[in-house]
Amino acid sequence: MAWYKMEFHYIKQPPKRYTFEMPKLKSLVEHYCIPKVLNLFAGIVRLEVGELRVDIDESTQPDFVSDAFDFVRSWRGAQFNTIILDPPYNLRKAREKYQERYIGSFQKIKEQVQYILNPGGRIITLGYDTVGMSRRRGFEKEAVIIVCHGGDHNDTLCVVERYVSPPLFSSAFNVPFNHTVEPTPSSNRLKP
Repeated sequence: MAWYKMEFHYIKQPPKRYTFEMPKLKSLVEHYCIPKVLNLFAGIVRLEVGELRVDIDESTQPDFVSDAFDFVRSWRGAQFNTIILDPPYNLRKAREKYQERYIGSFQKIKEQVQYILNPGGRIITLGYDTVGMSRRRGFEKEAVIIVCHGGDHNDTLCVVERYVSPPLFSSAFNVPFNHTVEPTPSSNRLKP
């Protein structure tokens, strides 16, 4: 078993509808961001890291109104140094808080997102588990943030991972990693 250093943070915050309405968690996530940040499920709270904000909900005033998977597949701009993945964590949460908008397959996004991340960049994943991107995709965990909400609320878990090496194979395409993937444009979903 390989051992490596990892930071742990344990904070207490009452739950909020939007993740970054919790100031302690917002501050820690900002601390781990390397400038040139993509916030893929942005919500309403702006981070103080010069982020590019993507959300399917136009009322959150994102830079791009788009489905997350479509955005990742169609992005043709410069690569990012940090990507924040904060989707609705489960179907119940999506129904109650996000007008039943639920990400279809988070695994599909995980398979594509590495193509728009610079080597050595970070992915910060929030949810109810610490799986994150995993070593299979070439990532190593650097930090875990546990947010205790108290009462009968599930903790929010945040995993900070660094992209350390390209994976041998991309299971999305079952081809060697260095295979060039041309994103499919989704201009009808992007806000001009």
